Amino acid sequence: MVKYSCEQCGKEFTQKGHYTKHINKKNPCVNEVKIKEIIEKVVTEKMNKITYNLNDNETKAKIDNTIVKFDDNKGKIESSTTYKITTPDYTIVNSCCIKGLTDMKNENKKVHLTITSPPYYNIKDYVTYTDYKEYLNTLKNVFSLIYEITEDGRMCCVNLSNILIQRENRNSESSRIPLAFHFVPLMEEIGWKFIEDIIWVKPEGAAKNRNGGFFQHRQPVAYKPNIINEYIFIFQKPSPFLIDKIVRGYDAITSVNSKVDDGYERTNVWKINPETKSKHPAPYPELLVDNLIKYYSFCGDMVLDPFVGSGTTIISAFKLNRKSIGFEIHKDYINIFENRIKTVTKQCTKQTSISINKDEYINLNEEQIKKKINKFNKKHLYQLVNNDSKYKCYSKDKLVDLIYGLNFMNAA
Repeated sequence: MVKYSCEQCGKEFTQKGHYTKHINKKNPCVNEVKIKEIIEKVVTEKMNKITYNLNDNETKAKIDNTIVKFDDNKGKIESSTTYKITTPDYTIVNSCCIKGLTDMKNENKKVHLTITSPPYYNIKDYVTYTDYKEYLNTLKNVFSLIYEITEDGRMCCVNLSNILIQRENRNSESSRIPLAFHFVPLMEEIGWKFIEDIIWVKPEGAAKNRNGGFFQHRQPVAYKPNIINEYIFIFQKPSPFLIDKIVRGYDAITSVNSKVDDGYERTNVWKINPETKSKHPAPYPELLVDNLIKYYSFCGDMVLDPFVGSGTTIISAFKLNRKSIGFEIHKDYINIFENRIKTVTKQCTKQTSISINKDEYINLNEEQIKKKINKFNKKHLYQLVNNDSKYKCYSKDKLVDLIYGLNFMNAA
């Protein structure tokens, strides 16, 4: 005969002791009806919250989908959402890159350039792989998808370093895995064509000290140099036509604005200081990414970074007037990017047009005038010569000389 019943879950008891023990247990009892109501409420709220403004630049965050699940043991509602930042210039998605790249493939979206630095094999903040083979298989899956969404003849730039495995104790040895040398044949197996190997050299002080023991004893076989280099491998998706056709496919003003200025890297050894002020475990410097974007894309091209981290690739693309898309599984790094892009946006206020006001230059000599004109970007310098196509092959310095001649050589 039922004497007691729980108001929360409706369970019935014939003995008071059992009832008392039930209502005093640590974990609260579960009301299935109430749980369903909570789930429906959460789903409705999330689905209704499609977009909201993040800042005055009309940057938007979108919630693409919501997964709600109920833990039978703990009686808690947990939710997982896909967070997305979209603007006319860039998109960052808080998502696994394989899912994001698959979506791009299914939607027939294309990119012109990929620049990325895959997470290290032994880095704790990202996926923990069962072994090195699984890590390589994951990279192969990612770059196979990138291959499919890349325009014919366009490039993929991958920053890698060989992997250092620290010794566990004094009775074991450290080891190095030659990832960089395993990666090239992996990419060629996918179909990528190897183009260049760029050696990124850092200052000696940036390296982890490996020769302390050797310094003390100087035994030849114990020598271990400090590692101050990483690799940037350049791959191309094969194309039935020559690079010249890609170059001719852009209009005159895009060609002028994309032309690489003097001071470019002339060898495949780039001496660039690493990024230091970053909360990301493995940031690469903006200068390195700036170079790759300038050398391997045109203004207006779409740049991809499947492992976007704190957003260096996206920021460089934004500064250089390229569009971009990236994927990052850690929301914390996207938050870092949002703070960084706000600063960059203020610094990169874009002008729509310019004109020469000679009164501003009246007390300046030739060198000072040219230096001031040189601060404008190529697009606006090109406008000052009325977008005349005969000047489309001019470098920025030649355009400055031309504008100086047209405006100041015969000035009274």
